[in-house]
Amino acid sequence: MAFFYLVRHGKTDFVGKMLCGDLPGIHLNEEGRKQAQKTTEYLRCFPMKAVYTSPIERAVETAQAFADQEGLEPIRVDFLKEICFGDLQGKDASFLAHQPDWQLFQEHPAGVKFPHGESVEEVAARVADGLDNLVDQFGKEDRVVCVAHCDVLRLAICHAIHLPLDHFHSLTIDPASVSLLEWSKERKKLRLLNFQP
Repeated sequence: MAFFYLVRHGKTDFVGKMLCGDLPGIHLNEEGRKQAQKTTEYLRCFPMKAVYTSPIERAVETAQAFADQEGLEPIRVDFLKEICFGDLQGKDASFLAHQPDWQLFQEHPAGVKFPHGESVEEVAARVADGLDNLVDQFGKEDRVVCVAHCDVLRLAICHAIHLPLDHFHSLTIDPASVSLLEWSKERKKLRLLNFQP
């Protein structure tokens, strides 16, 4: 069993404006850097064994803020990457509102596979498998930071609490928020959701 502290990356200039997905080259803005620092101060209250992060820049920058304080090196893992939204990546909200795949994603995400991208089910499986594999590397009650993206973290929580994928939009994961999962292969528990330091 381990405790996974799930951290969403801090704000960028594109949060709420453009569907970034797993596009490279998007960095934290000034507010996002301040958020990452606040989250770092909160997490410093707990002895962490390791920091894992999505390899996408905005997540790495958030992870690095904590890792630098603790003398740890962030470990980049693909299973924490955001959903690849394929042809919809880089599009703004006004464009997305008229796209059938995006509308379906809002209403019944479990059945969506994005053109030239991933399906929600594929991403849910890679995140759950990744955390299952990760837990084998740690002892009982070890604490681990995992920095990722809104939808990926929602899917991890859905798996932990057996929430059907069609309801994953009911979970709120704000920028730089912390959620906490108690995780073993046999049992998962949600201990904290969307805490904002």
